[in-house]
Amino acid sequence: MGWIRGRGGFAFVSKAKTTHQADSSHRLPPVVAVKSAKVSESKPLLKEKELLDLFKACPCILQCFGDDFTTEDGEQLYNILLEYASGGCLADRIIPNKGLPEHAVKHYVKSMLTALNHIHKMGYVHCDVKPHNVLIVADEAAKLADFGSAIRFIEKQAENDGFRGTVLYAAPESISRQEYVPESDVWALGCTVLQMLMGKAPWKINKKAQAKDVLFKIGCSNEIPQSPTTKKISGEAKDFLKKCLVKDPYARWRIDMLLDHPFLKMAAPENRSSHHQGISSRFHSMMPRCFHVRNSAVVHAC
Repeated sequence: MGWIRGRGGFAFVSKAKTTHQADSSHRLPPVVAVKSAKVSESKPLLKEKELLDLFKACPCILQCFGDDFTTEDGEQLYNILLEYASGGCLADRIIPNKGLPEHAVKHYVKSMLTALNHIHKMGYVHCDVKPHNVLIVADEAAKLADFGSAIRFIEKQAENDGFRGTVLYAAPESISRQEYVPESDVWALGCTVLQMLMGKAPWKINKKAQAKDVLFKIGCSNEIPQSPTTKKISGEAKDFLKKCLVKDPYARWRIDMLLDHPFLKMAAPENRSSHHQGISSRFHSMMPRCFHVRNSAVVHAC
């Protein structure tokens, strides 16, 4: 549902094969994702590259392998090379009106919490947590992606320049006051977990509703996203949702508390052995001076 979306639509992503490098120990993965934007609109993408470099120690955050500028069809582009998510995004895996089995939800949630815990400790809020921004890589690991809306929360007043994120997952305080704190990501996580469990968007919106009505409902009313009614889910899952979907941001559980919640007791451990981990730290000295995306197919090192 395309109500309001902050910070988006400036970039496009292509799948690209990489050329072989002489030093096989430092070659790029065979396939990467190339995220590109016009140079005139590349500020958010530059920021995303900077943040991905900052967060690269976390195995549950999408890896970035470098950046460059190219010219395609007379248009100058800024590009970043990203870990390719062969499994698509989490939103594609959620079965409409059915959702996912709880064991799968636990696996994905554990990875999301691990990523969010890492960025919160470093002073940042993601601001756009949703199923579409959780990507599944080749080894079935879930990775948090798309940091174009992220903000350093200790400087939020200085950086506050309007709404960030996606309304249907946004916390009430983000809509009513443009306030972005770590607890705002907790609310969005709760909405995402609810959608994974139920196979439905977190809010039931009347098709005839106007944008202002939706904003009021989420940001100012006493309502919270729909609770599970028809599908049987565990008491631990219901309690996990209750800890996330609290109107008062400071009454919500923190990410570090949620990591110890009984709902995740049997969750598989987060992926700590991704074969891509660590490649980014070595890559900058090996980065070809430029690469070209032609027909969305091949990255050519120069």
